[in-house]
Amino acid sequence: MANGFDYTRLKRLITIYYVVQGFLLALLAGIAFWLQAHVPQQIFINSLIRAVVAQVVLFYPVYKFAAYEATREVSSCSTSLSSQEVLGLRRKRVTGDIVKAGIFIFFLVFILRAPQLPGAQFSILFVFILMTLCYFQCYNYVAKRQMKANP
Repeated sequence: MANGFDYTRLKRLITIYYVVQGFLLALLAGIAFWLQAHVPQQIFINSLIRAVVAQVVLFYPVYKFAAYEATREVSSCSTSLSSQEVLGLRRKRVTGDIVKAGIFIFFLVFILRAPQLPGAQFSILFVFILMTLCYFQCYNYVAKRQMKANP
């Protein structure tokens, strides 16, 4: 087998991630406009400030996780992988999917169990959307950078 990379699947995944990012930005804007129209301005400002602070705190772990996932996916695009390497990459992919599902379930439960105050609910929702956007952007950035490094 030739030593090389086939990035067809990864390029499609990056395109899908761009579409998801557009949807999440529209969702974030819609929620922000609704919140700004229906709650006092101070609650809206406090929600945004809390979300931005939480996003700054969570940026590095999200970046590291996205970089790990992108590196794994670029490695799986190699055309000269043995069956053991494919099995190991599949285990890592399943582990990553379980972590992502766990984070999603955590935020879902956190939003449902949080106090029914607009400031708390929307802060948590903003953090979730911003964290998801950050993951997709970091993943795409690292994947594209590694695709250029491994032609």
